[in-house]
Amino acid sequence: MNIEKIKEKAAAYLPEQTDLLMRFCAVDSESKHVPGNRLVVDMAREVLAEIPGIEMEEVFYEGTGAHLIARIRPENPNGKILVNAHLDTVFPVGYAAQYPPYIDEEQWLHGLGSGDCKAGFAVSAYAVKIASELGLLPDKEIVMMYTCDEEIGSPTASEVFKKEAEGAACAFVFESAICTDNGYGVVTQRDGVVLGALDIKGVEAHAGGAYLQGHSAVKELAHKILKYYSFNDYEREIFYNVAPIRGGRPNGIVAGDAHMEFCVAGIPTNDTFPEVEANIESLAASNEDPVCETTVEHHILFPALERDERSAEIFDLARRAGEKIGMTLEETSDPTATDACWLCYYGVPAIDALGPVQSGMHTTEEKVLLTTIPDKTALFAVMLGMMQEED
Repeated sequence: MNIEKIKEKAAAYLPEQTDLLMRFCAVDSESKHVPGNRLVVDMAREVLAEIPGIEMEEVFYEGTGAHLIARIRPENPNGKILVNAHLDTVFPVGYAAQYPPYIDEEQWLHGLGSGDCKAGFAVSAYAVKIASELGLLPDKEIVMMYTCDEEIGSPTASEVFKKEAEGAACAFVFESAICTDNGYGVVTQRDGVVLGALDIKGVEAHAGGAYLQGHSAVKELAHKILKYYSFNDYEREIFYNVAPIRGGRPNGIVAGDAHMEFCVAGIPTNDTFPEVEANIESLAASNEDPVCETTVEHHILFPALERDERSAEIFDLARRAGEKIGMTLEETSDPTATDACWLCYYGVPAIDALGPVQSGMHTTEEKVLLTTIPDKTALFAVMLGMMQEED
């Protein structure tokens, strides 16, 4: 494997990747914005179509958009690997025009969604392209999944992951890089998240003339909130949070309804979810005011990405590839959740944060450091070449 040739190609493709990111970031692609999704998928298809032997399909969900699946399949593949990045953003329609992309003097490309996770697409797609051009693709089926609803928990992409997880040996996820004191972190553990809502039905009454006939849903909600916060586990860093809340009508009326929304973050392992769910469900088991009625619903936004021996082995592949190109990689964990969590949930060991360096994620100051794109592109191309050698 010619490492210098890989690095040379990665550097040569940076102008194309930069142009792609400028066009990506000029388009509104908020989750569930189907027209914007259509535009970025078409741009992605143009890049992928240049890879010989690639086959593309789209999995479309009404009201959500299309997930782009690109597949390279040798005649008799020796296994299957998954590649993932997402093409949706958190920014409302209209923000792309309000905050147009530009490049500053320090080679930061400013653009909404640039680091999360459009640059991840650029790195992964061009790395596969380089490996293909140099004859370095492993004798494996490579499934590249570029999805459109990660920012809202991948409610439809998770169905794609479940299908493609069958028979997959490992997954590579291209969220933005984690920087360490010595180089880059590769994430092998992420925490899970639960979201939910609670509603209380009380009895309205005039706050002056018939106060004792009322049963305040807001008062009951106050008890629920205090109980909910009592579940916080600061030692394990499992955090229960409430926001927003609302309830009642004018202040002259005992509140007949109340509502709160909540999240639980920092869930370290998938076998911790039953404990969390039991805490949540206990909120509806009894009321301080027995006349009030409480209902609660919750769902997993993201499961946990769990580290195991298999993901440690995949990290070691990345570490050794980094050594070949002069890059230091360290294994790390991160409390935030990504699609790597879903892939792990469906039984595929995954490593994450293979994208370039970013700053300002989820803010209008989001930007990606262009000089780190060739390095990360070369890294994954070398990893593919090493898998070929080890087949």
